[in-house]
Amino acid sequence: MTASTIMERLKSETAHYHRQVEQNDYAKAIMNQTVSLEEYKEYLEKFYGFLKPLEELALQQPFWENTGLDYGIRGKAILLENDLRNLGSSDDDIKRLPRCEELPDISSPARLFGYLYVIEGSTNGGQIITKRLSQFLPIEAGRGLEYFNAYGSETRTRWAEFMAQLVQFAHSEEDQNEMVHTASETFRLLDQWINTK
Repeated sequence: MTASTIMERLKSETAHYHRQVEQNDYAKAIMNQTVSLEEYKEYLEKFYGFLKPLEELALQQPFWENTGLDYGIRGKAILLENDLRNLGSSDDDIKRLPRCEELPDISSPARLFGYLYVIEGSTNGGQIITKRLSQFLPIEAGRGLEYFNAYGSETRTRWAEFMAQLVQFAHSEEDQNEMVHTASETFRLLDQWINTK
């Protein structure tokens, strides 16, 4: 069971679901540079409604301490809160945002890493989105773009560190299957949530 095996499986077996997420109206409008500031804010609100409950769930898992993950580095909800405040939301507005209830199962280390594969992987694409958005919206890396620019110039390093941690929890075929299934479910449920009006 090599590190490349699980990485290849995650990439190939989630590709269909990954493409679906990239084809939502918000994502297309960002790449076409037709998204408005209000639509961009709605997109961030959608991510927040999905990520916030999952981050709270992750921290409640009894195995969290043994994962080697640092919430201070990997937590994304705080970045979304900062962005939303920069775009005019109050703390009360943020608290009242709808939260997704149909979430992936993250009740084992392998499942948790499957979910995080999607979220951490999105920081790579976030670099492209950051560049694109900052060209035509009145936002920048430290003001309104913290979520998509989560790690900035450290993005590759953080991804490599994360993948090294993930591999440690992909020992058995069962672990790998759980990881791949949860990653696919995360993409599917995130796409479903983003497209819910």
